[in-house]
Amino acid sequence: MSFIEDVKNIFGPDEFPASTAFRAMLFGDRAVYVEGVKSLRSYSDSKIEMLVKNGTITVCGEKLYVKRYCMGDMAVCGKIKSLTKD
Repeated sequence: MSFIEDVKNIFGPDEFPASTAFRAMLFGDRAVYVEGVKSLRSYSDSKIEMLVKNGTITVCGEKLYVKRYCMGDMAVCGKIKSLTKD
């Protein structure tokens, strides 16, 4: 079971509509977890761009690194300053 499935079980399915192309969860300013990642577009310690179905998600910050990238799930850690969707 994925992390997001665990969260759905805790909060209920109404909080997470099934029609979204991706899901992102920000944990303070230290981590972000994204489901629905198609590929990694660019990677540096200050900016990570990932392609999702309807565009690009960009994480900007300091000392960023990919903690996990497996089967469309990505966890980015470091000092996160912004998270945008284009």
